[in-house]
Amino acid sequence: MKTAEELQHVAGLLRSQCLDTITSFACNHPDIPAQAVMISLGELLIQFSVSQVGKAHTLHLLTSLQEAVHHFNDQIVSQH
Repeated sequence: MKTAEELQHVAGLLRSQCLDTITSFACNHPDIPAQAVMISLGELLIQFSVSQVGKAHTLHLLTSLQEAVHHFNDQIVSQH
């Protein structure tokens, strides 16, 4: 079993890799709207999550993501 620190490290690497890939894709396909990319990524995330951890954990993940959206929006609004 991986330690929390190891999992955080791997998660950071994955985030960086995904962000690089998504950014590169968006730059190479400027005709594809960001919303279409986000929808595709969301579908992949949900499909992967359900297949790996099940419906209940996926619903919990989606609730956490919704809370994160509110949090980041509040941070952005407070900066302006």
